[in-house]
Amino acid sequence: MKKIQTILAAPKALLGMALLGLLLTGCNEDNPSLGSLPNADFTTNASPSNPNSINLKNTSSSVGVAYWEVPALNLGSSDLKGDNVTVNFTFAGTYQVKMMLAAQGGITTVTKTVTIAQNDPNACNGTVIGFLTGCGTKTWKLNPAPNAMWVSQWAGGDGSWWASGAQEVIDRPCMFNDEYKFTFNAGGDFVFDDKGDFYSDGYLGNSPGYTCQPSSNYTAAQAPWGSGNFNFIVIPTGGHYGLGQIKLLGLGAHIGIQKAINDNETPNGATATSITYDVKSMQHVTDPAGDYDLLTVTMHYGSWSSTEGWWTFTLRSY
Repeated sequence: MKKIQTILAAPKALLGMALLGLLLTGCNEDNPSLGSLPNADFTTNASPSNPNSINLKNTSSSVGVAYWEVPALNLGSSDLKGDNVTVNFTFAGTYQVKMMLAAQGGITTVTKTVTIAQNDPNACNGTVIGFLTGCGTKTWKLNPAPNAMWVSQWAGGDGSWWASGAQEVIDRPCMFNDEYKFTFNAGGDFVFDDKGDFYSDGYLGNSPGYTCQPSSNYTAAQAPWGSGNFNFIVIPTGGHYGLGQIKLLGLGAHIGIQKAINDNETPNGATATSITYDVKSMQHVTDPAGDYDLLTVTMHYGSWSSTEGWWTFTLRSY
């Protein structure tokens, strides 16, 4: 395994905040020195039961906060933090894994190579990615039933401020026809197809409002919300419920309401290059309408609070 130690010249905001706290703790008028860079190291060990599941363990001799990145999987420091993290490598290949240790003396980066010999034979068995993709390509739409969309005080629709009902299914056909296609492959292909139209909700500012309009009526800033080819990753055990997270990658990629992004809303146009949704539930349903799956995801948008303000969406498979 290759090990590279470097100083980050322009640390990301998350690392910068962690480092600032350490610096404020360790620096004083009598001793203005920040000290030496931390000594950083980590180990990579495969699970005895699954060689595609790799435990990353911070073994640094210096005390600090460990952040991790796996660029090939689009996993960054906002996704992986702590002395022990587990990453599932679904597909065979060679991957660079980076640990950034933020400590009193600064930030040290260590990079190692992880080699995965084979595709994970159990990747689709009872997993989020298996449910999401069907181990192939799976198409989803907003569930055409009440409570397809909630906005609420708490996660998952609890303390609901508004929820869609049967009338919204009738009034907003241009939302309920949107297709979300997820493909099981190394690239994590995600295709959004808005079928050439969108619902001009009041917050969008399009005229006329509260009706279906052709996607060509999006403003230039809103246009990335239309049909497009994007990517996704699954973070297996993260999220509010511990069931995993689905992270959409690409400007404009979204589920449900366009304006909702992590920790904010952007009604004037697409600004986020990724949005992470927490999995709330995965259900298989058999009823007179047939056999299908229901996936409920929730995401925090409240810029005023770290715990309040959530959008929740239920998708149905087709």
